[in-house]
Order: sequence, then structure tokens, then C-alpha cells
Amino acid sequence: MSTLPAADAPPLEALSVALPSTTLRVGAAGAGELAIIVPATISLVEDWEPMTRFLGRRFRAVFFELPGHGGSSTYAEPFSSRLVAQTVVEIADAFQAETFTLVGFSFGGLLALRTLQAAKARVKRVALLSPFVGNAALKRSVAETAMLRATVAALEPEFARRGMLAVLRNPATVAVVDWYMRTVGGFETSADLSARLRGFSASTLDVFLAQVREVLTTPSEELAGPFDVPCLFGMSRHDPLLDFDSTQRFVREQFSWVSEVVWDWPYHAPPKPLTLADYDRDHRALLDFDRA
Repeated sequence: MSTLPAADAPPLEALSVALPSTTLRVGAAGAGELAIIVPATISLVEDWEPMTRFLGRRFRAVFFELPGHGGSSTYAEPFSSRLVAQTVVEIADAFQAETFTLVGFSFGGLLALRTLQAAKARVKRVALLSPFVGNAALKRSVAETAMLRATVAALEPEFARRGMLAVLRNPATVAVVDWYMRTVGGFETSADLSARLRGFSASTLDVFLAQVREVLTTPSEELAGPFDVPCLFGMSRHDPLLDFDSTQRFVREQFSWVSEVVWDWPYHAPPKPLTLADYDRDHRALLDFDRA
């Protein structure tokens, strides 16, 4: 299939969408059936503009910033993936879509699976890219996992989180947190992580810690189906954060119809932002996988 020029991709629209549970900062592109991109950790609309515009060639593609992060307002109760699943359904209602497509990368895989559990009848198809499907798939040592659990527990008290925010405001100490997240936590991002950390608000820190807590404590059994919708599974066999074999096995066991794209990339998240040309070259299956 030929590569389309970037000019053929619809422009990104910046929206504020008021929902029953929150008000979201949203990036949207294209027209047609609704496709909701569920966010990875500490993602902003700008990070996902190329994918949103790329999907906009077939769908009305929507990406949203997690409640409490970026330009999205906080929930009235503590953040959880189950609340995000309800919010995804609210997004579909706001866009007047009875059915919709889900696309989830990394932590977005957990969010997509939670949404499937909450709204099976409304999800028409799902794409899971390097998805988190349970803590057993994490490729962290016992010592690293214990350190991460201890860190999250230590930051439970409010005074500790306030202290962490002070650490993140200091360029010298935020570099240590950057190192810890990358080395111990295996965190990968194409964004400037130190700059992103320095911009953390109190609510963003709460959301981030809640996500880490879920990653460390959620077993695959909590995310299981079965799911009777077409699924695209895409992942690198050399993913350094998540185990490929156990992730692939989980997806195959939960979905009755699976299309797979396997890469050989030595990373979990791309080390630099993907462009429209990158999506055209490596992710065409996102537009075509359920047409076979």
C-alpha cells in the first residue's frame, strides 16, 4: 500500500469536552466512526497528534489527557482505571457514537481492557500496541519491583507527595528521579522526561502514582475476557519492559479474532516522537486490520 503524504492527514482540533465525571482536554481529527485512543502514562495531546491525525484518515479519532493530568480536570474521587473506563464510555456518548474503536498503547492497554469489560457491546474493534496486560508480564527484577512498591508506599502520605513536588521543581534532584524512573522502573518516553516531571502538578503526581500502583498490583486475571471483537495486537519481540511471549499468549487467549504485527525494535516506547511518515510505514494495520 502506498505511503500517503502528510498533507492528506486531517488537521488536529483542540477541544474541551465536558462529561459527567470530568472535563477533558481532547485532540480530535477526521470524520466517520469514532476511534478513542486511550492514553499511556503522562501523555499529552501533542504527543499523540501524529497518531490521531493518522487514524483520522479512516475514523473520527479522539485522544484525551487523563483526568487530573494536562488540561483535564480531576475526578471527584481518587483516580483509577475503572473510572477511566467509565469516562471512555462518556466520551462515546458525547460524540453521539453508539459503537466505537479502542486503541491502547502500554498503560493504555490496561485502560482498553477495562473499557472492554465495562462496555463490551459498544466496542466494535480494539488495537493493543505493546499493551500492559498484567503485572506478571513486567520485565523488572524482584529487587526493582520491591523498590518501586516501596517508593509508591512511601509517597502515600500527603506531606510526602508535597515533598516530592519540591524535589521535582529542582533541576538537580529531578535528574535523579528521571534516572530512577528509567533505570529502576524501565520507563521509556520520547518526551523530555525531566521537563515533563518539572511540570507535574499535585494532581498529575497523584494520577501517575495511581497508575504505577495499578501496574505493580494488577494481575492478568483482572483484565481477562473473553472478548468477541476483532483485535489487532502489535508489539516488539524485544520489548525491554514487557514480556512478549506472555503478552501475546494473553491476547490470543482472550480474543476470538486476532491479527498480529510483530516488530524487532529494541524499545518499548519510541526514543523519538513518531511522525506521520513513521505511522504510514509501520502502522498501516491500524487502518486495515479488520477488513481482511
